[in-house]
Amino acid sequence: MEDNEYQPDWDVYFCQIESKPAFIGLDLNLSSVAPLEEQEKVVEVTVPVLSVREDGFPEDTEWEALGEIEDLLADIFETGLEAVFVGKTLNGGFRKFYFYAREVLMVEHYLNEVAEKFPQYSFEAETWEDPEWETYLEFLFPEPADVQKIQNAKVLRHLEEAGDNPTVSRKVEHWIYFPDEASREKYWQEISTKGYAKEEEGFEPDFEKLHYKLEVSSESKTEEEPINDMVLYLWRLAQEYGAKYDGWETSIESDGANEAPQ
Repeated sequence: MEDNEYQPDWDVYFCQIESKPAFIGLDLNLSSVAPLEEQEKVVEVTVPVLSVREDGFPEDTEWEALGEIEDLLADIFETGLEAVFVGKTLNGGFRKFYFYAREVLMVEHYLNEVAEKFPQYSFEAETWEDPEWETYLEFLFPEPADVQKIQNAKVLRHLEEAGDNPTVSRKVEHWIYFPDEASREKYWQEISTKGYAKEEEGFEPDFEKLHYKLEVSSESKTEEEPINDMVLYLWRLAQEYGAKYDGWETSIESDGANEAPQ
């Protein structure tokens, strides 16, 4: 992938791996191009955390070192192996990094370069064939509901950076697209009992065969829990009607009143 053609979109989400709490970070945008031709071999690098809390995550003092390991490992593997850094996990006292590469014969050589810079850590690499990119698409990539939460978090970060006060209730608008008028009406009848207001209905001839638009709104604070509860309710209900929930936006309640689209 050429740098001027592809823009990565890294994000992190919380989940469980083998019934233990975990964080997974990954480049979400790779899902639009995966699997990459000839990048068929996974390289998994495991680094045990030195100072582990009861939940399996590192103490605050260790995050900086783990970040430095990640930066150097990604730089050396991407340069030396022409590998693609796709994701990482943090779980049960282990940090793991995942790459896809054409050839893996020099993995240990390049891993030793990293290990020399961090003698207090141990490093282990495993490789396997994965032409369908199942490790990325099925293990690292979040479930659809988690993808929606990640999108919500991006909007909330944008609001925070713009000086929004999340404790102020305001109108939040949502867009949903349906395959026909009947499903749109049934959807509206259900959510209208939950305090939602209808903003607009329309017909969008160019929208992915889901031409029947419904724009609704509700009052909410822009804190994580109420936003996720509201959005996931609308999103899950849309799945039941063969519809697509297409995001939300709201005003910035501080000095200004700019829109913050998802």
